[in-house]
Amino acid sequence: MADYTEASVYARIEINRLIDFKDHIFAKYDESKMKSMMESIEDYGVREPILVRPHNEFEGMFEIIAGHNRVDACKRLGKTDIHTIVYHDLKDDSDAELMLIETNIKQRNLSDFKISEKARIVARRHELMKTQEKRKAQLSEIDQAKFSELEKENPFSIGTRQIFYYVQIHENLTAGLKSLCDAGKLSLKAAVELSYIADNDQDVVRSFMLEGNKISQQKANIIRKKAESAQITKDVLNEIFSSKVKKKTEKTYKISSEIIEKYFEKDGDEDEDDIQLTIAMALEHYFSKDS
Repeated sequence: MADYTEASVYARIEINRLIDFKDHIFAKYDESKMKSMMESIEDYGVREPILVRPHNEFEGMFEIIAGHNRVDACKRLGKTDIHTIVYHDLKDDSDAELMLIETNIKQRNLSDFKISEKARIVARRHELMKTQEKRKAQLSEIDQAKFSELEKENPFSIGTRQIFYYVQIHENLTAGLKSLCDAGKLSLKAAVELSYIADNDQDVVRSFMLEGNKISQQKANIIRKKAESAQITKDVLNEIFSSKVKKKTEKTYKISSEIIEKYFEKDGDEDEDDIQLTIAMALEHYFSKDS
């Protein structure tokens, strides 16, 4: 995170002068977690000060950057003030939101969130970093060096490809399929494949899954390719799921484990039928080019 410590001060502030961050993207604690926090505050107090900045619109008020749940717990306990760190120079909204995202992730960990929540958080930081990139050229050499350090930080501890996956899901997957991801019925990589097809096609896929059909990453990839040339309907999905590679009794061919490992992930969710169907479709596409 950018260094704002020189412009920060410690202060106790009345809770009624604190306002939630606008469009706060993190869901607040459920009742169980909130009660646990309230018990901890009653026993030990608020162990770490919350982070705030002077509100840009309402004079004398402060906007919460980190500590929304602690403030809510204190309100319910009847406390009137709370220990804060006030960032007086944190005037830019995108800087403030970056701090909000990164401090929350350090406290709560990305694995604590559902897939759709992870996607929203990762995509929002990605968008904010692009905004910062546009400003970089206007900064002094010292500030550019600070910005470069911020660019290197990855509060999520995930790779570039996973960041792309989450951004793709957030921007293109329908709410219906996101809910299936959150319920553990659709894997991250299968969701990425399905995010490339049209919304109405995704709705058909969701209805198909609600009937009890499981869609692996491999089948999702087949659906995505099928959608390039045809509308996805229930009949199309039934055809994909019922397709079997015809076995010839005369000859049997083996595919080396090296080829399987190269094109199919070891920890993937595809079964033998998925692999055979993918190979059959690839061969059909290959030979159709020569016809």
